[in-house]
Amino acid sequence: MLAGGRSRRMGSPKALLDVGGEPLVCRVARRLVVACDELVIVAPALTGRSTGEHDALAAAVLRLGDELPAGALRTVHDGAPDRGPVAGLAAGLAAARGERAFVAACDTPFLAPALVAGLFATAEGEPAADVVIARTAGGVEPMVAVYRVATMAAHYARQLADGELRPTARFAACRVREVAGAELAALDPEGASFAGVNDPDEYRAALARLRAVD
Repeated sequence: MLAGGRSRRMGSPKALLDVGGEPLVCRVARRLVVACDELVIVAPALTGRSTGEHDALAAAVLRLGDELPAGALRTVHDGAPDRGPVAGLAAGLAAARGERAFVAACDTPFLAPALVAGLFATAEGEPAADVVIARTAGGVEPMVAVYRVATMAAHYARQLADGELRPTARFAACRVREVAGAELAALDPEGASFAGVNDPDEYRAALARLRAVD
């Protein structure tokens, strides 16, 4: 899970936003571990951040780790500040131990565990695919995708070195399986997994949605 962004539009770290009485990063993590054997959190680079922010994120991760099996949770740091999600993808995939990894952003409070499991199942059925990715009306969603670890860790490391910071920029050189339309709707009928929390208005909308569900 990528938790290293600058959160400029929000004005405060998105990973630490309170959602239902817990940090957003913990809520999203709980939705991932239902279908994942391990959880790798890509935290902000150690440079250019306040000590308080680092301490708060560390405390949130420690709280989460106390509830997961030993060794199931690890934190790595984004080693390339201000290089966007490609830096997080490179760091997270390099740290992953499994053959495939689901990548999510920390700001998706309604990520559907069924979608995570469904994309993994699709990847297992198509072993040649390097990427199994959701496609919505807005295009492919690189933060809602399953990646072949060995292939894509090297892919994003090369992209980062070359300064190409768009996650999908070189997908033409990869074997990509898209999940869209009715196939995607069967896994997440309301499309809730794609509702991000990028600014205060979206945060308020997420809280209202959470209250309505509860």
